[in-house]
Amino acid sequence: MPKQEFSYQDMLGVVAVWCCFFMIIGFITVTCVNFYCIHHNDDVTVLEKWGRRKRLGIRLGVHNRDTIDEQIALQKFKVDKI
Repeated sequence: MPKQEFSYQDMLGVVAVWCCFFMIIGFITVTCVNFYCIHHNDDVTVLEKWGRRKRLGIRLGVHNRDTIDEQIALQKFKVDKI
């Protein structure tokens, strides 16, 4: 059997599948984990804090903006106190 010859287009398939896989994992993380597995009485997640600091304008979890702002201010207060 002769050797197979791969072009650059054949190699891009691996990159495309890799990108799609991690996009799907990211989507599942943002939706399922942050909205269904985190409750209102749990701590604010890092993703929610990041989204609030960047002012994305969308909710990345179950907590409202006031709760997230309160947690960020409390965290800054603890750092300043040390």
